[in-house]
Amino acid sequence: MKSFVSARMPDYWLEELGKYFEVDYYDWSAHGLLDEADFEERAKDSHVIVVESDKISRGLIERASQLFAIVDFRGTVINVDIEAANEHGVAIINTPGRNADAVADLTIALIIMASRHVLPSIQYLKEGLWAEKGRYWMYTTCQGHDLPNKTVGLIGLGYIGRLVAKRLSGFDVEILGYDPYINKANLAGLNVNLVSLEELLERSDFVSFHLPLNDQTKGTFGKKQFSLMKKSAYLINTSRAAVIHEPDFLDALQQGKIAGAAVDVYPEEPITTDYPLLNLPNVICTPHIGGASLDVISHQSRIGISALVEFLQGSTPDNIINPQSLEKARAKMQEISV
Repeated sequence: MKSFVSARMPDYWLEELGKYFEVDYYDWSAHGLLDEADFEERAKDSHVIVVESDKISRGLIERASQLFAIVDFRGTVINVDIEAANEHGVAIINTPGRNADAVADLTIALIIMASRHVLPSIQYLKEGLWAEKGRYWMYTTCQGHDLPNKTVGLIGLGYIGRLVAKRLSGFDVEILGYDPYINKANLAGLNVNLVSLEELLERSDFVSFHLPLNDQTKGTFGKKQFSLMKKSAYLINTSRAAVIHEPDFLDALQQGKIAGAAVDVYPEEPITTDYPLLNLPNVICTPHIGGASLDVISHQSRIGISALVEFLQGSTPDNIINPQSLEKARAKMQEISV
């Protein structure tokens, strides 16, 4: 069987894949993404395609008549035509949690940076203001807040939200959580108090977003929600920008309705230097680096390829996102094996 891999993958997992497939490996991080035509030309005769950043269109799925599985190194599959995969018997394996530790780590970093005014202090230092105005000017200008005895509100308690809660447990903070879909058993061992969204916003010193983007969450956080937050509170967003109504967000920051924010995600990316949030003194902007950890490469490979091997051996891993494709996908795989 043949596989085309257009994703970052360590040698160990390429060798594991090579036990089952002839592997055509293209490392996009070293050479840049293939254009659509070149990608489809290399992938069209494959039985399995492994991707990370490339898009798999309906046209490719229709032309790749022997394709029975796609391994997508993403938590949320937004780059594959799922409807076409269902119609043509192509199982899609995703990699939930591949960058969860990386995003949770960055969230904690942003909370600390916001609370201690780390970014402004670095900028003042580079501008020579420490030397110009003296030690005590910097000391008083950049005074922030300790985390102990503060309240952190987590909106969304999926895998990443829970990892953030786990990390926060060492900071002596009160952790509030809001997630109408959470199974309380998943919070065992985590010191999270489930409350209403209104109570979380009213009480939290830091509000951190860990939501998926869907029809239920898009644009749902706006003027009303900002009005409930403390004027001294900070908003942290490492999930999806579109859950927040951006004009209301900008207004809240400019009018002092909240103290500040730290964001890693934007409605359209990349942003340019005239992006409004980037130029506010009370906002920390990072360039969508939540998942930019070298360890993510190993995590996604382990999750995705292990699940693919399970599937090849007749099991149904939990991270097949379109189980309705399985009957056709298994039939195609059997025909190839014979």
